[in-house]
Amino acid sequence: MVLLYYYLLKYRGWRGPAVRNNSTTHLLDKVAAGFGQSCYEVPVGFKYVSAKMEETGAIIGGESSGGLTVKGHIRGKDGIYAATILTEMVAVTGKHLSELYKEITDQFGEVFNSDADFKLTPQNKERLQNILYVENKLPDFPYEIDHVSYRDGCKVYFKNSGWVIVRFSGTEPLIRLCAEMSDQKSADRLISVFSDFLGLESELQSQ
Repeated sequence: MVLLYYYLLKYRGWRGPAVRNNSTTHLLDKVAAGFGQSCYEVPVGFKYVSAKMEETGAIIGGESSGGLTVKGHIRGKDGIYAATILTEMVAVTGKHLSELYKEITDQFGEVFNSDADFKLTPQNKERLQNILYVENKLPDFPYEIDHVSYRDGCKVYFKNSGWVIVRFSGTEPLIRLCAEMSDQKSADRLISVFSDFLGLESELQSQ
């Protein structure tokens, strides 16, 4: 999604914001800002992406699972269409995907992601929901917190621009964690700190 947004802005000359869900890379935000555009965050679910695209006139919208769409196409995610634009991008620029990604990270910096899924019983889900949404408890993170959002899950934004989110899957008996930092070790550490705090490793082993 980052590659295609960058391509639309730099090589096609389009202008307009991007829309991503709350578990998708913030590198999109950096690319948008670099071209004087905005990037909007929405809850997980492509209906939210489509609605925000229509509201803001965004030229691309998508989510971390790989589903995306582009302005002027359908209001749902279309992987085949995305692949055709990716092919066009390689043909037009004459560059490998790795070269294009380096072009982006040379300008906007590199980010690293880490994620983990844990199975849940109904009892454990209720306990974790109480910790996160009733008691609003958080681990003692090794990074300074900027703010916390409970719009869809519990997402913690750090002052160094990194983040971590924990949310319950809407389709499976799972709790998902995802983190993004400027280095892989820090991203992995956030997943470890949050999962240990919630007792998720022991719950997974007991299933």
